[in-house]
Amino acid sequence: MLNFAAGVAFSIFLTAAIAGAAAIEGNSIRVSITSGAETSETVQIRENGEWIDALKTSGAVIQARGADKCTVQSADVVNSKLVVKGSCSNGAFSRTFELGRDSDTISVTVQFTPAAGAAISSIEDRMTFAPAPRKSDTPVLGPLDFVWSPGIKAQRDQVAAHWTFKSPSVMFQQGPVFTALVPALDSLTSNSLRYQPTALDLDVTSEDHAWFSYGVVESKPYGHSYFLRTGARLDNPAGPIEYRYWILASAQPAKLGYRRVSQFEWEKFGSSALRSSLDLQRNDRRPELFLFDDWRREAWTRYADEKYWETDCDGRRCGALTSNRNPWGKWDEAPKEDAWFNSWFQNLRSAYGWRLYAQHSNNPEISRKAENILNLALSSPRHEGVFSTIYLHDSNQWLHEDGWAGFPDDYHTFCMSWTGYWMLRWTTDLAPSRAAEVMAFLRPYADFLLKVQQPNGDIPSWFSERLEARAEFRDFNAETAGSALFLAQFSEFSKDPKYLEGAKRAQQFIADQVIPRQRWFDFETFLSCARKPFDFYDRWTAQYPQNNLSTMQAAQALLKIYKMTGDPQYLTQGEQVVDYLLLTQQVWNHPLVSPKLVGGTTTQNTDAEWSDARQCYLAALLLDYYQADNRFDYLERAVAAARSGFAVAPWENWAHQGYADVHGSLTGFHWGTGSQMATVEMMAPVLGDAFVNVARQHGVGFNACNVNNVKVTGETVAFNVEAAAKPRRILVRFAGLDRHAKYRLIVNNGKAKQASGEELAANGYWVEL
Repeated sequence: MLNFAAGVAFSIFLTAAIAGAAAIEGNSIRVSITSGAETSETVQIRENGEWIDALKTSGAVIQARGADKCTVQSADVVNSKLVVKGSCSNGAFSRTFELGRDSDTISVTVQFTPAAGAAISSIEDRMTFAPAPRKSDTPVLGPLDFVWSPGIKAQRDQVAAHWTFKSPSVMFQQGPVFTALVPALDSLTSNSLRYQPTALDLDVTSEDHAWFSYGVVESKPYGHSYFLRTGARLDNPAGPIEYRYWILASAQPAKLGYRRVSQFEWEKFGSSALRSSLDLQRNDRRPELFLFDDWRREAWTRYADEKYWETDCDGRRCGALTSNRNPWGKWDEAPKEDAWFNSWFQNLRSAYGWRLYAQHSNNPEISRKAENILNLALSSPRHEGVFSTIYLHDSNQWLHEDGWAGFPDDYHTFCMSWTGYWMLRWTTDLAPSRAAEVMAFLRPYADFLLKVQQPNGDIPSWFSERLEARAEFRDFNAETAGSALFLAQFSEFSKDPKYLEGAKRAQQFIADQVIPRQRWFDFETFLSCARKPFDFYDRWTAQYPQNNLSTMQAAQALLKIYKMTGDPQYLTQGEQVVDYLLLTQQVWNHPLVSPKLVGGTTTQNTDAEWSDARQCYLAALLLDYYQADNRFDYLERAVAAARSGFAVAPWENWAHQGYADVHGSLTGFHWGTGSQMATVEMMAPVLGDAFVNVARQHGVGFNACNVNNVKVTGETVAFNVEAAAKPRRILVRFAGLDRHAKYRLIVNNGKAKQASGEELAANGYWVEL
C-alpha cells in the first residue's frame, strides 16, 4: 500500500466536556469536542512530536438550514466509538466517530431526525480550517497553499452536487497541515440520492478562515454543469436523514496532500468497483458488444470502413477516417468527408491503432489505408514550419484550426505538437521507412517552437498567418506541456539535444507557473462547452478553471524526459502530476446512471460530464507509468480507463451536463469508439486478456475478467482467474519473469503445469474457463 503520510505519527483524541469527558484515540489524529459557554470541535495532527490544529470549529459542526443554532448536548464513548448527540430547533441529531484502518482517517456517520412538520432543505457538517489564509492572491501564491473541490463556482451559493462526484473530496492545505472530507461512496444508493441528495461545499475567502462541508443538500442544475442550492424542502423530512463521510488529516509535503486522497479513494472505492465490474466494457445500448474482439469487429471492420475515404494528393493516395464535424460548430452543416489532426480528433492516433490491428490480423488492405492517413497528414500545407490541422475534402480546403473551440485563421501549437508527436510515433514504431520524410516535415516546426519559446519556457498557443502570437495564451498557458512532449520525442528521433533542452525549459515553466496554483489552462477550459472569459476566477473558493488534457500531456512529457535522461526528479514530478490528474478519474459507478462508469474521466472543474473520451489517453499514460514505477494502483486505473469508454460508445461521454441518465454528444470516430479501440491495441501486447507481474506478486484482468490471489513461492506461480462470460480462452501475459526459470503455474487451484520463463515472456499462457 502506498502511504504518503509514512513516517509521521498521528492520533485521534475526542473529548466532550458537556457531560464529563469522552475520548477515542488512535495513533495519528486527534479530535476534541469541548463545551462551556460555546461548543467547539478541533481536529489536530501531530508533526515533529507536537499537536497542530487542522480543523477548529466554534459551535456545533452540524448545520440545519431553516433552524436556529444547533447545540451539542452530550458526547460519550460507546463500543470504542464516540457518539455526539444534540438538537436544533427543527430536529435532533447524532454524529458517530470511528477510527479508520489508516492512521490518518476517521469515519463520521450522521443521523438527523426532523421534528414533526419541519421544513428542511439541507443538513450538513461544516468545519473550519484552522490555519489562517494569507492575504496574497497572485497567480502563483493564493490564500491557501492548496485548495480542491470537484467543481468551482460562478456564484457563492453553488455546491458540488453528487452528480459531480467522480473522485469526490474537498481539500485544504497550508504548509504541512492537510485535511480533506471524502464522501462515503459505498453508502450512497439510488434511493438515498433521489430523496437525500448529497453535496460538498467550501469557501476560502468570505470569512476569516476557510470552511468546507458535506451533507444532504437540495440543489438544482444551473447553467452548464453548475448546481445551485434551492432552499427547497427535502422530499422525505419525516424520516431520519443519514449520511457518512471520511475525515483525512495529516502532515503532508508542501502542496502534495492531494496524493493521499487520490490513493485513499482508489483503495477504498475504485479498486473494488473495478473488480466487481466484470462487464465494464459491455455497451449500454448494444450489449452484444462486450469482449475486445467484438469491439475490434465493430471499430476496425464496420465503423472504420464506413468512415474511411481516400483521394489522390501529392501524387499518391491519401485517406482519412472522417469525423463529419463542422469546424465552426454548425452541426447540421457538417461536411461529408473531413480529416482532423487535433488534440481531440486525432486521425493519426486512430490510424496507429488501426495499423496495429492490421498487423496482428494480417490484413494488408487495412495497413495500406492506415498509412494513407499518414500520407494526408504529411500533405498539410506548411508555412515556415507551422502547418494546418483540418482538411475538408468536400471543398479541398485546409484550415489552420477549429473555429468553434479555437481560432480558424490561426495556427495552434497544441494541435500541431500533438499531430507531430503521432507522426513520430508512426515512424518509430510502424513505418521506419518514412523517417526522412517525417524529419523533413517536422524539423522546421521543432525549430519554430524553439524560436518562439519565451525566456521563462512558455510556448504561445496561437499564431497568425504572419506568425504573430495571439494575445490569448501568449504569455501563459498549460498547452506548453504538449509542445514539451513533442520536443522531447523529436529530440530522441533526431538525436539533437537542443530540442530536449527546449522540452526541459517548457516543463520548468509548467513547474514554476502552472503547478503552484494548478492553472491547467488549455483551449477547452475557455472555448468549448463550458465557455467563459479567459480571466475567469472563482473568488469564493480561490481556484482557477482547469482542464485535464494539458495535465495528461505534462505527465507524458515528464515521463519521456525521465526515460531520456534517467534523472529521477522527472519521474517524481510526473507522478505528482499524475496523482493530481487522477482526481478527475471516476472511482465508482454512480447508482443513478445506467452504464458502468468506474475508470472514466471528466474533463475540467467547470464541466461535469461522465466518462469523457479522453479516458483512452489516460489509460495509455497510466500503463506507461506503471511500467516505470510498478505502482499497482496505476495498473488498475489504466485497465479501468481503457475499458470504461466502451460502455458509453459511440458517444463522446455520458450525462454531458453532469446529470440525467442520457448519452452525450456523438462527435465521431476519433473521440469515442476509434480512439478507445486504439488504446486497447496499444495495451493488449503488454496485458493480454489478463496480466500477472510475478516479481511484484499482483495481477489484473484486462478483457472482461479478473485476476486474484496471486501467490509466488519460489518458481510456483498460483493465481485465480474469473470471467464475465464462459466458456472463454484467456491469454495471460506476464512481467517480472526470470527467463531462465522453469515455472509451475497453478490456475484456479487446478493441476500445476510447467512453462519456462522464456516461453511465458514470448507467448503468454492460455487459460481455459
